[in-house]
Amino acid sequence: MSFIRKTALIFIILLHSGSIVGQNQDLTVILKESVLNKMFTAIGDIKGTSAYSFMFIEGTYTWDLLNPQIKLHANKADFVSDVKVTVGKYNYLIHVVGNVEICYEPKTNLIYVEITEAKFPLNILFFGKLKHLLDVDLASYFETPFTFEGPLTIGTEMVFTMPDNTTKTIYAHPLNCGVKIAEKQVTVSAEMEFINRNATLKQVK
Repeated sequence: MSFIRKTALIFIILLHSGSIVGQNQDLTVILKESVLNKMFTAIGDIKGTSAYSFMFIEGTYTWDLLNPQIKLHANKADFVSDVKVTVGKYNYLIHVVGNVEICYEPKTNLIYVEITEAKFPLNILFFGKLKHLLDVDLASYFETPFTFEGPLTIGTEMVFTMPDNTTKTIYAHPLNCGVKIAEKQVTVSAEMEFINRNATLKQVK
């Protein structure tokens, strides 16, 4: 394959890997909202049981998440779910909207998706009257964030044969990564750096 054709092939690969528009946009990793929600589906039932006490009453309550999802919007991510709460013979359904933090850590090359707050009120029936005991933060039950690999593992070394029978070795790797939350997707972009290694003479037979 000629030098020109090889160069064109590299350009096409970069074009399909991401958007070549400006700094930090040579290569992009896109994380779709649907991928995050497929993880909830794979996890299955998410529920918990805890104890409570109110005056001379002690008991337990349970909660079940119904259709939990992460919703991605411009510069914002939300955790949404219906929660079925059961306290003794009393149960109720409540809609919860919480906060999600998404960040990229270059040292680990991981995209972190973490639920930071998602509260619902815990209510009980006390002598026929509804009493609010406390707020339960579901974020405390999601201590381990979702993690996905970023673009820094993408690196390649290419050797080109020049017309004068020398070879040039080019190493390409991403750097200067940044994260952007958009509608229904998270984009981690990087600038590509190409390093021209010292040319070596090719042995001609």
